[in-house]
Parts: sequence; C-alpha cells; structure tokens
Amino acid sequence: MNRLVFQIPALLLVLTASVANAATATFRFGGEDFVQKFEVKGRAPNAQIEFGLTNETLQGWTKLVTLHSFTTNGNNAPRAAAVLANLIRERHKGSKYEVITNAKTGEAIIDFLIPVPKSEQLEFNVFKYTPAGNELVAFQFAQRVTLGEVDAEELSKIRQSVLKEIGSYDMAPVKAFFGKGQ
Repeated sequence: MNRLVFQIPALLLVLTASVANAATATFRFGGEDFVQKFEVKGRAPNAQIEFGLTNETLQGWTKLVTLHSFTTNGNNAPRAAAVLANLIRERHKGSKYEVITNAKTGEAIIDFLIPVPKSEQLEFNVFKYTPAGNELVAFQFAQRVTLGEVDAEELSKIRQSVLKEIGSYDMAPVKAFFGKGQ
C-alpha cells in the first residue's frame, strides 16, 4: 500500500493518505491519531471532512480535527474569520472569541469557546484559514471538556498550546489534501 506522509515537526501533524483508499486518511495532531470519520455531503463545491480519535464516535467525541475547502467567496482569510465571529456572536451571545490576522501570510485564526447544548460541556474551537490560490482552506481543531473536570486555568493552558501549534502550522498538508497545491 502506498502512503503519502507530510510531517510538520512544529505541530506533530502527519497526514497519511492511502493511494489505494483515500477514505482511510489520518492526521496525527497534538500527539494523537485522528482518522477520517465523516464527510459533509451537499456542500459542493465546498468540502468539510471530519477526523476523530480512533476510539471515539462522532456522537461522543472529545477531540476533532476538521478540514474545510471553500471554493466560493474568494480567498480572504480575515474576512472568513470575521464572518465566523459574527455567526458566533449571533448564535452564542456572550461567548468568548478572538480573531488573529497575519497580513504577511494572508492567514487568519479564530478561536472561541461555546457551550455544548444539553450537556455539562464546553467546546473549544480553533480555525486557521489560509488562501489557496483564488480559494480558501481551513484547519479546525475542536476539544470538548466537561465542567468540573477541567478548571479555567487548565482550559487556558489547552487554548494557549493549541493556538501556538496552529499559529506556526504550515497549511501545505491541508492544501494538498484538497489538491490545491501551494
């Protein structure tokens, strides 16, 4: 079986795409393996592929990596992050979020914390948007934590660690996953 492996030491991220079976794509992120669990249908020409931990279901996940490809609406990453920030403000009033832009690379990062409906959990999300030619791709990491099991200080450490990893992440593997090249 032929496998393509992309390693980014700063992130400990490995994309393994099987040439024989693309549905077995996996990512290694934050020292853990994520396997492709789901592809959102009906968004063409846009795409959304979700990767979960091997031993978790999509219904009961604690950590999730999602790759996004946006072939419509251009390649303005800061605008995409601002649109998501507006959506968070509308749907989750009072939720904390931050948008970080990089004028040099054209990339944008947004992180936010929202409650998980009908549970004692909070969901922390980080999106990194980057231009891919005239289009846009995004890498998303999400983690759910149960209130009382993780305190504010520990959640802050998780946030800082993920922001550091994603901030230094070269988006080439995400672009390659969608065939966007450099």
